[in-house]
Amino acid sequence: MRSICTSLRRQLQCQAFSLWVLVSLAVGAAQLQAQSAVGAAADLTGPTSVSGQVLNASTGLPISRALIRFNDRAMLTGHDGKFEFDLVTESAGSLQVIKPGFYSSLDPGTAAGLIHTGKITAPLQLRLYPEAVFSGMVVAPDGDPLAHIMVSARRSISDETGHRWIPEAQTQTDSHGRFRLPVPAGDYKLESMYLPRNRETGEAVLSAQVPAQSSSGTSDLLHIRSGEQQSFDLHPAVSRSYTVTATFDSIAGRGFPRITAHSGTGAAIALPVNFSRTAASGETRMELPSGTYKLTASILSPEGTEYGETTVTVTDHDVAGLVFHLAPVPALPVELLAEPQATPDDPQPSIQQLGLTLENVASDSDIFNSTIHPVTGRDRSVSFTVPPGSYRLRAQSHSSWYIRSATYGGSDLLQQALTIGPGAGGTPIIIAASDQTANLQGTCRLGGLPANCWIYLTPSTPSAESVFVEQSGADGAYNYAHLPPGTYQAIAFEQRHSADYRDPATLTPFATHIRTLTINTGEKSVLDLDAVSAAEIVP
Repeated sequence: MRSICTSLRRQLQCQAFSLWVLVSLAVGAAQLQAQSAVGAAADLTGPTSVSGQVLNASTGLPISRALIRFNDRAMLTGHDGKFEFDLVTESAGSLQVIKPGFYSSLDPGTAAGLIHTGKITAPLQLRLYPEAVFSGMVVAPDGDPLAHIMVSARRSISDETGHRWIPEAQTQTDSHGRFRLPVPAGDYKLESMYLPRNRETGEAVLSAQVPAQSSSGTSDLLHIRSGEQQSFDLHPAVSRSYTVTATFDSIAGRGFPRITAHSGTGAAIALPVNFSRTAASGETRMELPSGTYKLTASILSPEGTEYGETTVTVTDHDVAGLVFHLAPVPALPVELLAEPQATPDDPQPSIQQLGLTLENVASDSDIFNSTIHPVTGRDRSVSFTVPPGSYRLRAQSHSSWYIRSATYGGSDLLQQALTIGPGAGGTPIIIAASDQTANLQGTCRLGGLPANCWIYLTPSTPSAESVFVEQSGADGAYNYAHLPPGTYQAIAFEQRHSADYRDPATLTPFATHIRTLTINTGEKSVLDLDAVSAAEIVP
C-alpha cells in the first residue's frame, strides 16, 4: 500500500497542471458487466475477487495508472488497464476511478452505485471519457491580446427536469490573452465576461460570445467530443465607459438591485453595480460604454420581488437622473381541477406533487428566473411569481396523477408558451389532473441478456412532461406503474443518457433501437427493449 501511495504522489506531482476529477462508476455500467444472463442472485458464501479493466471510451484502449478504489482499498491499473481486488468478503461495495483528464460519464446526472460482489460473474469493464478542451485568445479590435479577462464555457443540458445551463469551466486569460478550458464532451457556448474598466487601459471590455448571438436572442451551440480540442478567438468590443446613475421610485430600492443591460444586438450584460443607501430610495451606479440599452432591474425586498425597465442612451458623458419605475412581479395563481377518480381511494395530489415549473424559453437564459417554481402562500394558495418573458410549463410528477390539460386564458400550455408582459397577473393557470393512467412493463436486454438499463419514453402527444424515465432492475425488468395514456417513442440505454428527447435529431443515431407504442387508459402493456450499449455512444 505504501508503494501505491508513493506512486500516486509522484503522479500528482508530475501532473499537477491536469484537471483531477473524481469519477464515480454509474450503476448501469458496473452492473451490466457484473450480471449473468438471469442476473444471478446467489449470496456471497466465501472470499471472492473483484477484477476488471479500465478502457478509454473514445479509443477502446486500456488506461494505465488509473487509481481504483473499492471501499477502503485502492490500487493502480497496470499497463493493460487491468485491476483485481482479491479476498473480498464484503457482499457489496462502491467502485471509484481517479485519472487526470478523464470523466466517468458524459451525463452530469450520473451517480455512484453499488457493486454486488455476489452477482459478479465476469471481469468488469469501466469506460472513462477523455476531457475535451476549448482554447483560444481574447483579442481587442486593434489586434492586441486582452489579459485578465474571465472566459467561461457554459454547457447546455436537457433531461427530464427540463433545460438548463451548467457553468462547466471558467478561467482568466493570461498575459498573452490566452485561455484553456477542459470540459466533458457536450454542447457549449463560450463567453468572455463584461469588464466595466480594464485596469490597464481604463476602458470597458464588452462581453463576446461564440457562437455569436443574433438580434433575435438565439444562437447555435458548439459541439465538442471527448479528446477533441477546438480553438476559438473572442473579439469583444472595447471602448470608454461612462457612469450611469439611477434611483428607484419604490421602497423596494432598499433591497440590492440586479440590473441587466440589453443592447440592440440582443446581447445581455449582467452589470456590476455600486449601490448606495445614502439616498432615500437608494442610488445605483453602473458603468456602460456608448450606446442605447434597455435596462431591467429586479429587487428582492421584504414586500416581495419587484421589477422595472427603463431605457438609457449613453453618448460621450456620464448619465444621471435615470429612474426605475418598479412594480411587483406578476403573481399567477395556480388552480387544480381533479377529474373523477378512477380509483376512489387514490388521494388527490397537491399542486406541489405534480412537480410544476416554468422554464424560460430564452435560448441563452443566464438569469435567476431561468426556472421558476411555484410558491405556497400563508392561505395555502399556490402561485408562480413570473417576471416578463416567455415560459414553458413543465412537470415531473411523482404521484399516480398526471396533467391532462393546462390553460392560461386562451392558451393551451401543453402546446404553447406562456407569455407574460409587464403588469400582468391575476389570471390563473388552470391545471386539470387525472389518475386514469396505464401500465407499461417489460425487460431490457443488452447483447441478448437481461441487463440493468435506463428507459426513456418520449410523448408524441401533448404533455407537460418531456420524457418519462425509469431504470430497470438487475434482472432487466422495468415498470411504469402510472403512465399517462398516449403515443410514445421508447428507447433504452446501458448508461444514463440525458438529452433533449423532444428534438428528433437526438435519437436519429439510434433508430434501430427505437420502438413506438400507443397505450390506452387502463391497459397493461408489455414492451421489451434492446438497449444502446455504452460502446455505441460516440463520446
